[in-house]
Amino acid sequence: MKINTRNQSLNPMRNSKIALFAIPAIVALMSISLLTTSIQTTPVSVPSFDDRSTVTGHVILQVFDTQTGELKYKVENHNLVVDVGLDEMAEATFGVGGVGTTVFDFINIGTGTTAPTATDTVIETSACARIQDVAPDVNSGTSGETSVSIISSFDGGTCAGAITEAGIFNLITGGQLLARSTFGSVTIGSGDTLNVNYTITIT
Repeated sequence: MKINTRNQSLNPMRNSKIALFAIPAIVALMSISLLTTSIQTTPVSVPSFDDRSTVTGHVILQVFDTQTGELKYKVENHNLVVDVGLDEMAEATFGVGGVGTTVFDFINIGTGTTAPTATDTVIETSACARIQDVAPDVNSGTSGETSVSIISSFDGGTCAGAITEAGIFNLITGGQLLARSTFGSVTIGSGDTLNVNYTITIT
């Protein structure tokens, strides 16, 4: 019986060739695997930014003797900037809505005692007509911060009584409320003058 030694001698060579062709493919797969693992485990640094902005308010009420100018009473309090006020500010900034160039420069005082809420659109009980500050004071000396002060004076001859709330509007009647504050009773006599200084700060 004759044994085919030629075929047997060729098999190892064929296997070697197959192995040689397979090595590059294995190396390529290992490289892809290592690259994928590296991408998945490498931490990505994302910069953080503080983009928060706030609108706050502060009100100061001072009662003076109209004749002597003597300061008789003073109270300070924070307030709440209401939703409709924020909406109107945004609409005025981007030129949309019905505000146009209407400025929030009218102060209204009243006798309401209910705490302000974000949904307020008026003060609770008006005590007398709104008074306009025709030249509000704007202060932007600090970068990224602007404050606007509206000051109105109320005559005790027409507004005498116990005042417990104040708000800022953009019209003498109707209009929109920007902010409202309530506080302890501030009494205005018939011979007194009440100065209300309302400051709104945007940061």
